[in-house]
Amino acid sequence: MNQLFTDFPPISKADWLEKIQKDLKGKAPSDFDWMVADGQPVTAFPHLDDMGGALPHPISEGKNDWQICEAFQVGDAAKTNKMALKALEGGADALRFNCTEVPDFEALMSGIDLNIINLHLRGKKMEQPVSLLRKLVEYAGPNATLLNGTFCWQGKQPMEILELAEAQLPGFKVLPVHGSAFYEKDETTVAELNKMAQAANDWFAKLTTEGVGAERIAKQMFFTCFIGKNYFLQIAKLRAIRKFWQELQLKCGVENPQPAFIFAQFPISDQSPDANTNLIQSTTQAMSAVIGGVDVLTVLPSDKISDEAKPTDFSRRMARNVQHILKLESHFDWVSDPAAGSYFIEKLTSKLLENMEV
Repeated sequence: MNQLFTDFPPISKADWLEKIQKDLKGKAPSDFDWMVADGQPVTAFPHLDDMGGALPHPISEGKNDWQICEAFQVGDAAKTNKMALKALEGGADALRFNCTEVPDFEALMSGIDLNIINLHLRGKKMEQPVSLLRKLVEYAGPNATLLNGTFCWQGKQPMEILELAEAQLPGFKVLPVHGSAFYEKDETTVAELNKMAQAANDWFAKLTTEGVGAERIAKQMFFTCFIGKNYFLQIAKLRAIRKFWQELQLKCGVENPQPAFIFAQFPISDQSPDANTNLIQSTTQAMSAVIGGVDVLTVLPSDKISDEAKPTDFSRRMARNVQHILKLESHFDWVSDPAAGSYFIEKLTSKLLENMEV
């Protein structure tokens, strides 16, 4: 083995660029650079020299598992329940219910064992979002402490929601960083991450002034984000979020840092009018999400091309199956931080991280 390294000595980036320029017949390698933001080029020819001669450690250890989640807009609770049961029968292990008002949990959860799935709730434009959590606690009774999931909301009741979750729903995360609200397109990823960083910092600043310790805040915070079409950029974006979260916790004095918890989905604005195009596109989007290290992933059905569109059972099944193939056949969940060590992705991750203020 030692002979191998003797036969193939290391080559510097300067040597590689000289060789590349000869192969390009005098064209500058920098002509192939692209901009991740104004004035911030990313080289098309990354090298270990770009990282000071040593690669950073993988962001995480252990399995790269994630929850296969299906999302529903709650209108008629009984009808939504039937669709949710189909999703669970089809292999989903997490459900997300988007609510504009407090639903009838008896009808919504009929036949669903909340002790064996993950439940994610979103209170959309609710004046009293805490009422949604209260109703869930009332419905679950003594089993509320066994539930796992997240609560995505906007409003002015952080202490009330935080204290209710800590007392009655310890398996829930209830301090969202709404990254999905900042997504516009791949070309604005730097601005998107900058806003997410500010939102995360704001949670610590706001709640510490109200006497909440950094450990409590870190345990309850989670990130939501949209996954765009640029395969490598989205991998690097997710890795940048995870690295930023580690650095922010250290800055805020968290003694037992929590891994970033990321809830990812696809933006409807990126959908094509052609369902087949969307199905193919969803595969690479899902791959970038999983390789980047999401914890929960919702793949958009291929016929969901507007807020009003109602996906068919077939398109929902195909969306789930994209994740089943990645997990059960391709075993993407077996490898810890699979992008670690890639010169290009490591460099791109670092470039994005530079724009996230800790």
